[in-house]
Amino acid sequence: MSHTVVRGKPNAAQLYLDCVLDAILLEQGIKPDPEQRSNVTLSQILLYSLKQRPKDVFMINAGTDEVITNEQLLKRAVSLARTLTAMGGKGKYAFMMMRNHQEMAVIYFAVIFAGVIPFLVEPASTVFELTHFLKLVEPSIVFYDEEFEQAMQEATRAFPELLTTLIAADRPGVIDNFIRGQPDDIASFQVAESSMDDPVMLLPTSGSTGLPKATIMTNRGLVAQLPSPWSYHTQFPTPTGRMMILTTIQWMTFTMFTTASTVYHIPILMSSRKITPEHVAEMIDKYRPTFTFFSPAFAASLLPLVTSEQLSSLETVILLGSPVSEQQMAELQEKLPKTAHLCDGYGTTETQGFIAIPDREAPLKCNGWVFNFLHYKIVDDEGQELGLKEYGELWVKGVSVIKGYHKNVAAYKETVTAEGWYKTGDVFYVDENERLSFVVRKKFNFKYKGCQVAPEEIERVICSVPGVQESVVCSSDSGPAAAVVLRPGADVTRDIIHTAVNSTLSEHKRLHGGLAFVPSLPHTTTGKLKRSECSQLMTQLLKTGQCC
Repeated sequence: MSHTVVRGKPNAAQLYLDCVLDAILLEQGIKPDPEQRSNVTLSQILLYSLKQRPKDVFMINAGTDEVITNEQLLKRAVSLARTLTAMGGKGKYAFMMMRNHQEMAVIYFAVIFAGVIPFLVEPASTVFELTHFLKLVEPSIVFYDEEFEQAMQEATRAFPELLTTLIAADRPGVIDNFIRGQPDDIASFQVAESSMDDPVMLLPTSGSTGLPKATIMTNRGLVAQLPSPWSYHTQFPTPTGRMMILTTIQWMTFTMFTTASTVYHIPILMSSRKITPEHVAEMIDKYRPTFTFFSPAFAASLLPLVTSEQLSSLETVILLGSPVSEQQMAELQEKLPKTAHLCDGYGTTETQGFIAIPDREAPLKCNGWVFNFLHYKIVDDEGQELGLKEYGELWVKGVSVIKGYHKNVAAYKETVTAEGWYKTGDVFYVDENERLSFVVRKKFNFKYKGCQVAPEEIERVICSVPGVQESVVCSSDSGPAAAVVLRPGADVTRDIIHTAVNSTLSEHKRLHGGLAFVPSLPHTTTGKLKRSECSQLMTQLLKTGQCC
């Protein structure tokens, strides 16, 4: 029995991971058993896996056509890890704000090996967002791409009491100089000691407060998730030929697929260029990936640019990030090979990866069974458990559920019960076979183009404009949309508000759905916005053309 399984039987991917854990324990002179397996850390697993196949391709950078082997990656990562250790970096925090290139990969593995805790940042973050992150995390070292230098410099100047080392990691020779003098000998290298519940990294996630939080990712949770992408595969190692990763480092999908691909010996296809449908079409045509994932919106923009022949290498495509319609699924399935597994996956940062992926026999618009390393239940608004063939909010519990948000105990208590149940905020229907199907998002937050949008974060920026009394932000088909109440006599235009939002927030948080000026907004007796009524108001404003 695999040590992570709490319901049913282990699948082939979990049994393969058990074999890897056993081999690591035997190297250490420890007799393997389920209890000992549960103490092998992510850094130990990654180091062992990379060492096993030194000449295998680790990644292809489609932006430059460079090919990097496991050994090439590992030598530089080992030298950098030794440098960070010599600096006393273990247990301290680092920032990473980078695109997907080999230096990023070197740093990503090096900080994990050295026990440095990286906070992985969206490359296009604004100065406003970066300043918030810097104050939250207080990193001792910052790795960033040169194109983001101005934003990073401005953000650090806004926080002058922070003492941090800034490293433009993609600038030629910078990393080489930084690691100079540290050996790249792999055989003698040891990863930093850590416990299974120690933080490995921090990932940003938005919450009901509107300000991004830092989710604490641990060894125990990340290791439990390693087999999940390959749960319906049978060939190990290398269950698929080539994994295409399009998300950047701040996304759970990047972390999960990068680590899982490394352990299961799957070459990774990434690009240092900005991801556009045109570039991805080129990547698919040239490098023939077999496994990938898209947001529904990105898939829709990609389809007109590719032929069935170009997509013929794909064996598995997972749609993630936002709800998908049956029509969208059908349109994509029509262009994919008949043997391809197209599925609507479901996961969260708070579970450090997937909660469910549909099996091949699942209905088209279905999210599948909850994975066997998680307990789950469907509950009503009072938290009472419901049965099969009913609708309710999904709660899950298990080793992959996060143990906290960095410096935010209150937010964690709102999200996870005292008994350890993570309240997903999403309503599902559970059928007679216990497969889940997404119904609606219960939380205030919504996604646009696969990116998380926290209405209160945008509302805070709108209300910072002189003359604005109040605002509410809702989802629309075109993106975030706002209704704004002005103070009496205020001379505020749409352009003024758009300028404030655009200069402060990332592209996906901007008011693509438009904005409307209204005399008032609906409130509860305690003064809180009635968001359901606000959403109805926004629908009417959009319908009548007042929101533009």
